[in-house]
Amino acid sequence: MFEITKRSALKVIAAAGIVASMAALPFAAPAYAESPFHTGVWQLNTPEGPRGLVVSDWLVFEDGLPKRWLYRRAGTNDENQFDFFSRTMGDSGYTPVGIRVYRTGENSMKYTLAPKGEEPVEVSAVRLSIPNFENSCLSVEKKGKRFFGNWVGTNGSKLKKLNVGKTKMTIDGEAREIAIEEVRVGRMGITEGGKPVAFLTDAGGDYAVLQWFKPGVTVEQMRNKEREILDFASEEIVRNPGGDCDRQIASRLKAMK
Repeated sequence: MFEITKRSALKVIAAAGIVASMAALPFAAPAYAESPFHTGVWQLNTPEGPRGLVVSDWLVFEDGLPKRWLYRRAGTNDENQFDFFSRTMGDSGYTPVGIRVYRTGENSMKYTLAPKGEEPVEVSAVRLSIPNFENSCLSVEKKGKRFFGNWVGTNGSKLKKLNVGKTKMTIDGEAREIAIEEVRVGRMGITEGGKPVAFLTDAGGDYAVLQWFKPGVTVEQMRNKEREILDFASEEIVRNPGGDCDRQIASRLKAMK
């Protein structure tokens, strides 16, 4: 956890890094026909100049990797306004910084960072990416098949190579007999010997997160769509070695002006 003052919040927005710490909420809401409005590549218009913001359905990216989980706040959203809690990857609870996305046009929004106990800091933003989920590499909709196959570890992950099949998961050459099921759009539950061991969650872009459970998680908890598991033994970010989204994102960010 970390505290952010109003002054440092401005720096955060300028850096567009901890902006990723924009609050996140559990994605327990039912799946919709398209990705959330915030999904995509954005230009933040800060007092220090334009800065990039990359957001998937569930996560805000920092330094090219998914970093902050987004959890939509129930009961605070309407057609144009979306409020989020956030959680930093690897933390066991919410980060004390909230985020609000307020749609001001088809491809524009106000983006508000609200550190707990401090005045919110708001900037305008314009979309640099294509909003339709079928053409957005940051969306997690309709991409269930992408969970299966080869993944490679990223900075901070312990594993180097991961292969996921319908009955077997191989980590750095060690095969494990597993069962895998979709527990919600963008998330697979993995059991071994009938016991839940992990989520494999689509992070958007070229990435997924292998979220290892702590002992005691039940099948019912793994399948629960209403209550999020926030405390994991570890969360490892993996990348699709054949993915093209990093290149697409970089190309969009070059369009800032």
